[in-house]
Amino acid sequence: MMARLKGYNWHKALKDAESDALDHLKRDAVLADHHVGFALLRTAATTSRLSYSAPPRPGWPSKSALPDSVDDVTQWQLISAYLKGELTSLPDIENRLSRPSSDAIDQCDLVLHIWHHYALPHKGDRSRIKRAVYLRANGAKPNKIAAVTGINVRQLRSVAHEAGQDIYDYVVFLNKC
Repeated sequence: MMARLKGYNWHKALKDAESDALDHLKRDAVLADHHVGFALLRTAATTSRLSYSAPPRPGWPSKSALPDSVDDVTQWQLISAYLKGELTSLPDIENRLSRPSSDAIDQCDLVLHIWHHYALPHKGDRSRIKRAVYLRANGAKPNKIAAVTGINVRQLRSVAHEAGQDIYDYVVFLNKC
């Protein structure tokens, strides 16, 4: 794993994360290192969610490919009707994010490895704190995270700052190697 970490093009990843962090900053904020590190974690969490879908939960019914009701029309039926000439305009297709590229998945694996092994090493209740930061990286609202994990919003902001700084510091260390 260390060979993969050292051989990866972190310069490009940092540039992409910097532009992503600029997009998510408030107007009056100044871009700092921890913003870039948290942008790397946010991108890795999104890529992980899109590329590695969770298995179905045991004991719960899974959604079938059949329509939910008799009147429910699938996207394929709408497109088929358009091609046959039964509809005058092409219907709106549900937007789904495309599957990430292999490079994005590789970067996701490496950033998540850094997240699991090198971020927040000095915290006491690591599982609860790391869960809160990962939920924030996935886009959950701070008040919802506070209710679920028991960490208040100020602590969450502070820990997310530290996690982003830890990730950024380790990536810069790898970039120098």
